[in-house]
Amino acid sequence: MTSSSVLLQAAPTAGGPSRATVLRLCGAALVSGGALCIAGGTLHPIVAGNGHSVEALTSPGTPVAQILLGIGTVLLVLGLPGMYAWLRPLIGTVGFVGLLCYLLGNIVTATGHLTVELFVAHPFAADPATAHLVAENDQMLDSTAFTLFNQLGGLVMLAGMALLGASLLRNRAVPRWIAVLTLVGMAGFFLPIPAVQGFSGFLYEAPRGIAVAAIGVLMLRYPGGAAQAGAGAQLSGPKTS
Repeated sequence: MTSSSVLLQAAPTAGGPSRATVLRLCGAALVSGGALCIAGGTLHPIVAGNGHSVEALTSPGTPVAQILLGIGTVLLVLGLPGMYAWLRPLIGTVGFVGLLCYLLGNIVTATGHLTVELFVAHPFAADPATAHLVAENDQMLDSTAFTLFNQLGGLVMLAGMALLGASLLRNRAVPRWIAVLTLVGMAGFFLPIPAVQGFSGFLYEAPRGIAVAAIGVLMLRYPGGAAQAGAGAQLSGPKTS
């Protein structure tokens, strides 16, 4: 045994939660966050095809829906780094880039959008003296920069989910149905269909919410990682040549 080995063995540790405990906590955050985002999206008011007009921002369901979405998004942000640690041996560089894009989209665009909606647009819409300040283009703020912020951020999240889903599917890191939901998780936001109360919000949030929640469940069951027995490729069945 070398002197360096002795020093490493003798080095004191500060303790703290184990890797398995941290991954379980991240898994729980993903399960809760996915469920809250689905609930918030489904409850989000839509009036005459608009979800961010004065009428929508003062309809029943506001601000409860936005609060659920906000808490759910924060939980997703907390859980996604743990998801990467859990999936890392099986998703490669493409999966890493995809998850990073999805994480950045949630941190920057989703939280930014919800912050403006909950703490600026809703109070302004509820006050007749300031309701006229809410933009009539369903973007809350009459600002080209804010519109681009939302659109570009949505595209980053869409690309991130697609890259992550493709990597999960190709490498059989999780059951196939989870990988497919991840692959198409953000597509609902870009479908050219009229926005409808209840249905549209569910369509927007359910695919990705179910996908991340399902991965969270796997993390709770198998905190050793996606390659652990019972998770990863074994759950997807044998590979065919």
